Amino acid sequence: MFEKLYDILMSDVDYQALLEDIKPYIHQSDFIIDAGCGSGYLLIELLKQGYTAIGIDLSSEMLALAEHKLREEGLMTKLYEHDLRDKMYAKSDVILAMFDVVNYFKGTKQVFKNMYQALYPGGRFIFDLYKDDVMKDYDSYIEEESEPLSYRWEIKMKNHQLTHYVSHHHDVDVIKQYVYPLDFYLDQLKELGFHIDVKPSIDERKYLIIATK
Repeated sequence: MFEKLYDILMSDVDYQALLEDIKPYIHQSDFIIDAGCGSGYLLIELLKQGYTAIGIDLSSEMLALAEHKLREEGLMTKLYEHDLRDKMYAKSDVILAMFDVVNYFKGTKQVFKNMYQALYPGGRFIFDLYKDDVMKDYDSYIEEESEPLSYRWEIKMKNHQLTHYVSHHHDVDVIKQYVYPLDFYLDQLKELGFHIDVKPSIDERKYLIIATK
C-alpha cells in the first residue's frame, strides 16, 4: 500500500526546521488547517508547539495513519476526509498545503478559489511548489531501495506532467503531478485578490508561497 510506504519515507523529514521556516507567517492565536495533511507529521509538530490545527486529506488511509500517530503522541484534533477541489466549509486564519500538495492538481483555479473563500480577511495560504527544474531533473528518474522497505520508484515526464510509478510488494501505484511555470500559479492567485510573497524553501527543489487574503 502506497500510503504506508509514503509514511515511512516521510519519517526522516526535519519537521521542526520546516515549521521554523513558516513561523514568521503564523501566530499562536491562529486556527490552522493542514490541507493534504497526509499521515500527520507536520500536523503533530504544530500541535506539539501549541498551535491550534486540524488536518484534512483526500485519503482515508492517510488519515487513519495520522489518527494512529496522534493517539501515540497523546494528542487530539479533528481529521476530515476532503477533496480540495470541493468547497471548504470551515473558516481559518491559515491554510497550509506543504509537500507539493498543489502539484497534485492539473488545474488549480478552483482549489485556489476554495482556499481564498475559506480564509478570514488577512488569512494566509502557505504552500510549496516544485520549480520548473524538476521536470528535467526527474525525467527517467529511477530509485530502488531494499531498506527500510523494498521498493522501486520511477518517474516519467510528458509535457507538464510527472508520472510516478511506485512498485512495492508486487503492487504498482501510479501517481500524477503537474509542474507549471511559477507565473501560472501566481497569476491565478492575484486574480483572486491574494497578495503574494515568494520565498526560497528549505527544500531547494521548491518555492515557498505565502498568499495573503
